[in-house]
Amino acid sequence: MASFSKPRGVFSTLLAIFVLLQVAVASHGAHHAHHMHRSPEFMEAQFDESKRALEERANNIAITGVTGTVGERKEIRDLKKNADQWNLYLLGMERFKAKPHSDRLSYYQIAGIHGRPYQTWNNFPTPLVNNAGFCVHGGTLFGTWHRPFLSIYEQAWFQSVQEVISTFPANQQQRWRNAASGLRMPFWDWAVAPPNGESNVPTLIRDKRVSVTKPQGKVTIDNPLYSFTFGNSLPPEIGGGPWGNWPITLRRPVGNPTRSNNDQVHAEMTKARVSLRDRVYYLFLSKASWGFASTSAIGARTQVSSRDSFESIHDAVHGTVGGPSGGTMYYLDYSAFDPIFWLHHTNIDRLLAMYQQNTPNTWVANGVINHPMAQWNQGESKNEQSPLKPFTKNTRGDYYNSVEVKNTRTLGYFYADASSPQAMRNAVNGKYSGGRNGLRKRTSSSSLPTGQYDGRAIQAGDYHTVLSIVADKFALEGSYTVHCTLGPAAGNSTSNTTAPYTNSTAPYSNSTDEEYAPNYVGGYTVFGGHGNAAPSSNHSVPLLTEGCLPLTTALMGAEAAGTIKSLHPDDIEAYLTQNLHYTVVGLGGAEIPADEIPNFHVYVQSAPLTPASGDEFPSVGEYTKMPSVTANMPGGKPWTYVPGPYDFVSETEEVPSYTSPYGPGASSTSPNYPQGTMVWGRPQDEQGYCVSEQTVVYVDEEGGYLYEEKS
Repeated sequence: MASFSKPRGVFSTLLAIFVLLQVAVASHGAHHAHHMHRSPEFMEAQFDESKRALEERANNIAITGVTGTVGERKEIRDLKKNADQWNLYLLGMERFKAKPHSDRLSYYQIAGIHGRPYQTWNNFPTPLVNNAGFCVHGGTLFGTWHRPFLSIYEQAWFQSVQEVISTFPANQQQRWRNAASGLRMPFWDWAVAPPNGESNVPTLIRDKRVSVTKPQGKVTIDNPLYSFTFGNSLPPEIGGGPWGNWPITLRRPVGNPTRSNNDQVHAEMTKARVSLRDRVYYLFLSKASWGFASTSAIGARTQVSSRDSFESIHDAVHGTVGGPSGGTMYYLDYSAFDPIFWLHHTNIDRLLAMYQQNTPNTWVANGVINHPMAQWNQGESKNEQSPLKPFTKNTRGDYYNSVEVKNTRTLGYFYADASSPQAMRNAVNGKYSGGRNGLRKRTSSSSLPTGQYDGRAIQAGDYHTVLSIVADKFALEGSYTVHCTLGPAAGNSTSNTTAPYTNSTAPYSNSTDEEYAPNYVGGYTVFGGHGNAAPSSNHSVPLLTEGCLPLTTALMGAEAAGTIKSLHPDDIEAYLTQNLHYTVVGLGGAEIPADEIPNFHVYVQSAPLTPASGDEFPSVGEYTKMPSVTANMPGGKPWTYVPGPYDFVSETEEVPSYTSPYGPGASSTSPNYPQGTMVWGRPQDEQGYCVSEQTVVYVDEEGGYLYEEKS
């Protein structure tokens, strides 16, 4: 461990010792500098500087989450059912967002940790290691880094809630304190079927105005979940922004006048929901280790048959909400400023907590930082004990590591769906199976309001088929999305049977409009980009990510219609060759020729399914590729993945031993990195590295012992 716990009462003693050490070093230096004279003024200045340095170090924010009772993070529509808690949530958000930008616990500063304005936070050393944000994407620390990030946001928001309560008359404050007890920020479950005909994107997020109760009574305010306003203009340190440097966050923006198009967000998310639901469900069925299921980085998962991930699913929501017209969520560097980011990421954290119950004896995989970041250089090795910078667990400046955030209750919150293995299975089967496990009672119709097929129970002889997509995260400026349809071609799309792929400049809605929803399978978003500026860092090696779009539900629909005989590869290969289409859409809504995108590959693979027994999940067998389906598509020819210099092929392997094609290596015991690349040899060499051990005991709903997990 890089630093040790010290009682607060010994600060003066520590300061004196520190100064004495400084004096000793100064005296030693003076001996070798011909006895340079140290005046009293110099010594006093040295003392003051040492005191300042120690006080600054002791002034780190201790990220604890909300202290006191451990509270439940609820789905936003469920939180709304408690009127007082919902009121406090909104008023806390309003106050939180109004904090001055100079406040370390302001919405502006905490959101700014993720990407721009590329500035330090919480006494992290300056200058930054690289001119970049702190967010971990496309790496093995994606899931755990965002956990304390969400917690400091929740902690700062809850502080604002307490400040709001103090503004109410004294005889009303106990009512609001009772409401605040156990109150936590909510999540937005974009994959679950909306209850009672509600919208997939709740109006709670989309309405511009909302009614709340303040000390003066009922009033209407700007909905704090609708947008965030930087001010009259973007702060200069942001360095410009999307949509003509517009100073308010936007979703799928349109002009004349400039505004968010939340109706289109709702329409597109409604169309994407079946795909998101299926991706979540089949990821749980994959039983891949937590370390591999959490990250989209292809190099961490070269030995795993299922190559989807929660990060890749997360990317699709960013792309759909932000939209190719350049909304805030479309850009990695700006996305955290949109209030919907926090609702979305809290859901991702929930799914990752649920997945901990699915594969309880797995955790973070070893990995290498594959792009320059504010706190790390490209090429540094990381593992579960690596410090999650810049998130400090105490005022001394000690950083959390992934082991220390494994149990969400240590940060003051829990999710009901992740409270036990049984709760996890009930949630997955009830919310995301689409009746595939045979447990959910189905309606008489298998079609959704969008016209898409809803699915059926998995039967003996069924196969699960996916379109797998490999893409370079930073191949283009901004994000880009691969939209897939299965059925008669709609608009300009890529298939084996249509004319050669053309670069159409037709509006985005022409190729993914609501009228084509019955054939829409889903979208794979490559979430990257730096707003209206080119990337500030040199990505010398491609950052390859991989995800997959399940085709199984759409194939079930084709089977129900009598178009195909079964889901067996022999019965679907010709159908897929004829009817599988995809379109790549980039910034501005223009189609992009897939064969012009570096490192872009698509392929279809299929695996046998075994129906579930009881409330257990169906099992998925080994995948087999179907190269003939995509052989004539751009990016669809067979290819062999060659591990790059920043890939790990094992969870336990600390330093890879393969030979990379990228150039001569630095030594015989380290990976062969490109010339000039800075590499941190071992994770434990990093300043702030701290080895922690944790035992988590799992119990059933009655408190009975189930099992325990050590890490």
